[in-house]
Amino acid sequence: MTAYQDKKPHLWTAGEAVAALRSRKIGAVELLDIYLDRQTRLDGDINSVVETRADAARKAAKAVDAGSAAPGPLAGLPMTIKETFEIEGFHATAGIPELKDHLSTEDADAVARLRAAGAVIWGKTNVPLAASDHQSYNPIYGVSRNPWDTGRTVGGSSGGSAAALAAGFTALELGSDIGGSIRIPAHFCGVWGHKPTYGTVSGIGHVPPPGARSQSPLSVYGPMGRCAADLQLGMDLLAGGAAENAWVLNLPKARHDRLSDYRVAVWTGGSPVDPAYAEAIGEFADALAAQGVRITRFDTPPAPLVGNEAFYIDTLFAVIGSALPAEELEAYAAAATGHPPDSLPARVARATRSSLAGYAALVERQEALRQAWRDWFRDYDILLCPVSMTVAFPHQTEDGHGPVPQMARVLDVGGEMRPYLENLYWPGVATQGLLPATVRPLPSQVRGMPAGVQSIGVEFGDRTTLRFTELCDEVFGGFVPPPGFD
Repeated sequence: MTAYQDKKPHLWTAGEAVAALRSRKIGAVELLDIYLDRQTRLDGDINSVVETRADAARKAAKAVDAGSAAPGPLAGLPMTIKETFEIEGFHATAGIPELKDHLSTEDADAVARLRAAGAVIWGKTNVPLAASDHQSYNPIYGVSRNPWDTGRTVGGSSGGSAAALAAGFTALELGSDIGGSIRIPAHFCGVWGHKPTYGTVSGIGHVPPPGARSQSPLSVYGPMGRCAADLQLGMDLLAGGAAENAWVLNLPKARHDRLSDYRVAVWTGGSPVDPAYAEAIGEFADALAAQGVRITRFDTPPAPLVGNEAFYIDTLFAVIGSALPAEELEAYAAAATGHPPDSLPARVARATRSSLAGYAALVERQEALRQAWRDWFRDYDILLCPVSMTVAFPHQTEDGHGPVPQMARVLDVGGEMRPYLENLYWPGVATQGLLPATVRPLPSQVRGMPAGVQSIGVEFGDRTTLRFTELCDEVFGGFVPPPGFD
């Protein structure tokens, strides 16, 4: 019996859904209508999907059922896409009021690849203002809430994407990540996400701003799903250049095909983390060791990170600041007033005003960091570490939108109040080094919520982190839906 025959269609993985469509167990229109019906009935409190085009999606699905659509590896698979990607006929606003009327006239490169593979795109999922928070809320579409606990955040900026996956409104999503924006929502909502090696997936057609033809120095674009095999499927389709000028990426094969052959470093110290979450990762490492995985536990940061603890903050906010008008730069400076010069708010405010010479020095330093990671990963295949400081936290949305209000927020991290922006530290490990990182849920919850773990690999080692995660899926099980969404 095929695996998908034991599940309800809305719980199928993308691979299972494609198999069912290909074997005609279900039609593309029928599967689309299942997702549309669920979203209509169940998304009111969650607010994950913020725009739909059901008629256009049904037309595309009917073409698949009739055999008149070009065949592809995703033929007939209904999908939602993160709101920040341009999709012809949809709005692309990034939650910015000034863009509320911006209607896309063409697909982003990554969207075009998915559509060419046969995906039926029916909706867009919510994000923070300018995709710049670990909560997904904005003045246009409002707040997205976690299906596991509506009093808590879904994460950001691909928060609506993760919530839609968890709630059973889609089986595959397209996200983006510069500060954990794929990884943190996956962690908070109990789903899977992959931050690719920088540059492997085109970001042309991602807003803000609309119409940009260049790519952010740190941003990546990648798949989200409900198993590692679906992330691999997504990467196989997404990696490469624009459709009209495509280049082929030959990523190295996974280093190992057996779980027991992996050399895994485990590190949960150095940056703030909830002790209960760190303990759960330690227990996961114990379970891996019982499977024969070679585990090395680090009490201190891996060598490439020594002396680079705040390097990511300097680079991230230099990138952010380069696109800001003078009044927003002044808002950063005002928010840092009264904080010590060595504080995180002060560092952030200084970084937003980096000069070209200052940024060039950061890039040179980043090249040294990349080489240090290449050397380090000769001895290890995977760095296993937290995704963020905590599990999904209660909403903090009353103080405004965007990064500036975040400078004054705090988070409860195992009973200790820590600056909100420190939640960027764990995602920054992979981002600053341009490394691939795959997130899957831990086998057990933490403080009653799902919790993910981040598997980081060597640059261009995407297939290694994905294969390691897939092998973990085989041992520790797959997706568990939130209560009420099964």
